[in-house]
Amino acid sequence: MTAIVATPETVIEPQVQPAGSPRPLVSFVLPAYNEEARLPDGLDRVIAFLAAQDFESEIVVADDGSRDRTPDIVRERTAATPKNVTLRLVHHEVNRGKGAAIRTGMLVATGQYVFFMDADLATPPEESLKLLEHLRDGVPVASGSRIQPDGSDMRASQPAQRRMVGRAFTMMRKAMRVLPDIDDTQCPMKGFEHDAAKAIFQRQQLSGWIFDAEVLHIARALGYRIVEVPVQWSHVEGSRLKVRPQQVWEVVRDLIRLRTSKIAR
Repeated sequence: MTAIVATPETVIEPQVQPAGSPRPLVSFVLPAYNEEARLPDGLDRVIAFLAAQDFESEIVVADDGSRDRTPDIVRERTAATPKNVTLRLVHHEVNRGKGAAIRTGMLVATGQYVFFMDADLATPPEESLKLLEHLRDGVPVASGSRIQPDGSDMRASQPAQRRMVGRAFTMMRKAMRVLPDIDDTQCPMKGFEHDAAKAIFQRQQLSGWIFDAEVLHIARALGYRIVEVPVQWSHVEGSRLKVRPQQVWEVVRDLIRLRTSKIAR
């Protein structure tokens, strides 16, 4: 298997980084699709957070075929980031789905530890330090969980329809024995040791919203230890997840694929 390379469908823009710069300790991958309204504040917040750390870092914005100013917003900030932060843009020529955007970003990221999170920062970037602690202790996969140690669930802030859909998905997933021991596969913050990330995302295929479960399913099949880490999360308006009747069958289909798939080591 090979890493992502530039193609007519995927453009990897030149990286602005001084020669001889050390390898980033951490890479953040942010998927984005028509995010010109939310991305400026979110990206500036991530840059400020990473600039305050005592390690080199990298941000990869994976633009999924946006038709607004999303790519330009990234380019405008590329040359002006602090010296310990590198900002990169990868761009899909057509919209391929969130799972595909994250896959592209994860496969070009160079950090020793690689995270992905939503551009709306529903899980604040500061929460990544909780996952990083486990990764630096040798855990290959750290998955954020919105369920807190006291049993409270941060998803209670979601609109009723979203909460109902999430519960139904979890019930179906566990009934079909896909990661039955993991309560929250869909938390939008996950961290990986670099080589584990490459092995997992080279095999990842789903582009729809259950790709998170696929990522953890592949990690488990490859023998990687997964640690769930409670993180803060809050509902952010503007989600592009549209619940359609046919999605039920799409989710069942994808869960069957996961349950019956043979993951090549």
